[in-house]
Amino acid sequence: MMNVRKFTLLASLTIVGLCGPVLAETAETAFITLGTNSGPIPNSKRSEPANLLRAGGQNILIDVGDAAAWQLSKAGVSLREINNVLLSHLHFDHTGGLFAFISQRYQMIEASPVTIYGPPGTKALVDSITTGIAAATRGGNNMRGFLQGGPADNINVTEIADGAQFTIGDVRLTAARNSHYVATLGGDDPQAVSLAFRFDMPARSIVYTGDTGPSEAVEKLAKGVDLLICEIMDPEIALKRVGANRPGVPKQVTEMIGAHFRREHVSPTEAGLMATRAGAKKLVLTHNALPDEAIGDAGKAISQNYKGPFVFANDLDSF
Repeated sequence: MMNVRKFTLLASLTIVGLCGPVLAETAETAFITLGTNSGPIPNSKRSEPANLLRAGGQNILIDVGDAAAWQLSKAGVSLREINNVLLSHLHFDHTGGLFAFISQRYQMIEASPVTIYGPPGTKALVDSITTGIAAATRGGNNMRGFLQGGPADNINVTEIADGAQFTIGDVRLTAARNSHYVATLGGDDPQAVSLAFRFDMPARSIVYTGDTGPSEAVEKLAKGVDLLICEIMDPEIALKRVGANRPGVPKQVTEMIGAHFRREHVSPTEAGLMATRAGAKKLVLTHNALPDEAIGDAGKAISQNYKGPFVFANDLDSF
């Protein structure tokens, strides 16, 4: 069973991130944070980024970080119930679980189709994964080889770009290019695309920022949204951690990492400002790079700029 928690309007709890989600689950709609780590470094408390939207009988997997298949199992959802996958971008912490997702479907002899939506490069990524699965299953110990079909069967890939609009069942999706690559060398390449997604349903609207920095495009996408799912990072804390763990990193590389943290991720202050500018009714923080002891200060920074209810998500929370 899914762990369903409800938001309260207790401001004192909200500030320190102890309240539950604002949006109670209905029979038709739930957003489950399967993995809330910032990646790519393994975390004993959080799995890599992955989420599940359940709406109108549809199950949509949003990003597929390492262990996503196992997190789905903990949420009570089997792989055969997933027919649509969205990738916000192709960084490894958001795609590392794709090999397991596809290979397990292959081993389970799963015949139902799955469509994988993602930015440019998604088809090449999926093709490489299915080629790797085929290479790993050669030989006499491959019982699956006695049946027809290969690992790429029943997998469809649709590459999407900024402004793409399409529907999955009763869910209308809109994609917007965010600012996750603006400071990265080569980030202006047309193939370097990181997307945020808006999900409009009959009774709910949700925006998932994916990995992004401050972004007017994301704020526009999230105008009036019921629930904003936003990443969060304290750039200075993260940079100090890099310095402590990698003391020999050249200054030029450290400066590049610092620019990435500050311009391509969302600080607590920016998260509050983004939610306010968008007019979001509720805010959920995920892709969490904050140490536990920094949550309180981050909550205060958010509350100084956003007066609505918010919460720091944990793995398997349901909103």
